[in-house]
Amino acid sequence: MKKTLCNTLALFIALPFLTQCASMNDIEELRYQLRIVNRKIEDMKTTTVPLQQRQAAASGQLDQMERELLELKGQLEETKYLNQKLKEQNKELETSISTVAQEEAAKREEALKRFEEELREKEAKLAEKLNQQQESVKAIQEARLKEAERKAKEAALMADLAKKKTQKAAATTAEPEAKKATVNTDKKKEKKEGEASAPAAASTGDEGNKKAAAPAVKESSPAPAEKQKAPAAAADSGDGNMQKAMRLYEKNAYAEALPLFEKVASSGSSGESVEARYMMGEVLFSQKEYDKAIMEYQKIISQSSNHPKAPEAMLKQGMAFEKLADKETAKVIYKKLVKKHPSSTESAKAQERLGKL
Repeated sequence: MKKTLCNTLALFIALPFLTQCASMNDIEELRYQLRIVNRKIEDMKTTTVPLQQRQAAASGQLDQMERELLELKGQLEETKYLNQKLKEQNKELETSISTVAQEEAAKREEALKRFEEELREKEAKLAEKLNQQQESVKAIQEARLKEAERKAKEAALMADLAKKKTQKAAATTAEPEAKKATVNTDKKKEKKEGEASAPAAASTGDEGNKKAAAPAVKESSPAPAEKQKAPAAAADSGDGNMQKAMRLYEKNAYAEALPLFEKVASSGSSGESVEARYMMGEVLFSQKEYDKAIMEYQKIISQSSNHPKAPEAMLKQGMAFEKLADKETAKVIYKKLVKKHPSSTESAKAQERLGKL
C-alpha cells in the first residue's frame, strides 16, 4: 500500500515536467495506468475490509474458545476434587461396612450359640420327660402284666372248680343208677331160683358198671374241646391279630384294638412290630392319652430310626406335645424332623406347623 501511494505522488509531481517533455499520447497512457492503479487500490481496499472483519471475528472466536477452555479446566479440577472426596468416602464406607459386617457376624454367632444351648437344654428336658414317661409306661405295663397273671390264675382256679363240680355231678348221677341196679337184681332173685339167679345178677352188675362208666367218659369229654381252643388261640396270636386290630381301629373300637396291637408289637416280626407300635400310638392319640402316645412314638424313633414310620412318629409326637400345650418341645421335634428327614412329606408338614407356632 505504501509503495503504490508513493508511486502515484511521484507521478503527480512529475506530470508537469513530463507534459513538457512527452507527447499527448504518453499522457493518456499515463492517465490510463493511473486509473488502473486507482482501481487496484480500490479493489485492495474492498478486499482488506472483510479480511479485517474476518480476522476480528476469528479473534473473538479464539477468545471465546480460550474462555471455554478455561471453564473446562476449572470443571476438570472440580471433578478431580470431587473424585478424591468420593474415593475417601468410599474408603470410609468400606471400613464402616466391614466393621458392621463383623459385628453382625459376631452377633449371629452368639445367637447361634445361645440357640444351640437352648436346644441342648430342651433336649435334656425332653430326655428327662421321656425317661420319666418311659418309667411310668413300664410301671403301667408291669401292672397290666400283673393283672393279666392274676386274671389267668383266677381263670385257672375257676376251671379247677368247674372240673370238681362236674366230677361231683358225675358221682351223684352214678349213685342212683347203682341203687336201681341192686333193686332190679333183688326182684329177679325172688322170681328165679338157684343157679339162674347168679347169671342174672352178673348181667345186671355188668349193666350197672357200664352205666357207672358212662359219666366218666362224659367227664373226659371236655378235654378235646380245650385242645381245640388252644390252636384257635395260637391262630389269633399270629398275623390275624394285626388285621383284626386294624378293623377294630377303623370301627373306633380302641379299647379292643389296643391289646391286639400290643401282642403284634411284642411277638411279631420287626416290620410288623414297628407298624403295631405306631398304631398303638395312634390309638392312644385318638383316646387323648397324649403322654402314653408320646412314649410309643419315642420307642419307634429311638429303636427304629431308619424305618419309614420314624418320620411319621416324630410328626405325631410333636402334635401330641402341641395338644399338651408344650409348644417349645413341639418346635424342637419339628426342627429335628426337618433336619433328619428333609426329603420326606412329614418334613414339609412340620415346616408348616412351625410357621403356625
